[in-house]
Amino acid sequence: MDNGSDSESEVAAIVGRPSKLWLFIALLGITGLAVTTYLTSNALAHTEVGCSISGCNTVLGSKWSKIFGIPVSAFGMATYAIIMLGAFHAYQSPIDDLRGRRVVALTAGIGVLASIYLTTIEFFVIKAACQYCITSAVLVVVVAVTLIIAARKEGPLWAAIRRRPD
Repeated sequence: MDNGSDSESEVAAIVGRPSKLWLFIALLGITGLAVTTYLTSNALAHTEVGCSISGCNTVLGSKWSKIFGIPVSAFGMATYAIIMLGAFHAYQSPIDDLRGRRVVALTAGIGVLASIYLTTIEFFVIKAACQYCITSAVLVVVVAVTLIIAARKEGPLWAAIRRRPD
């Protein structure tokens, strides 16, 4: 049954089992947490990051790299920690328990919007690129896409997101 077909989502809806995609989302959260923790620890220690492209330290040293004196990557850490914990909650909860699922959806949505904004600043204002920042942006987009797939498979969250009858 684990072939990704419609029959899997029908079975999941009948028995109320959460999609295994929540574990993948949690793994993405852990990965994002590792990336942003690395950036935050370097920002707090005032050290440069190891980077295979030349723009990382330009981006991370720019005025855009902090909000109220807090490294933007620290907000990324919080984002990925919430995604990870919410995804674990979603995986361990019945599919009609939307608490963790909504937290992941809201956090991923904010993360995608923040990443679009920051990546735009990175490329068009700072005119440099940071491989870690781009990795974080890609991770949060993959979280959002995977979330949509999981929500569609399970049903109740998808119905809450759509908020309109078929």
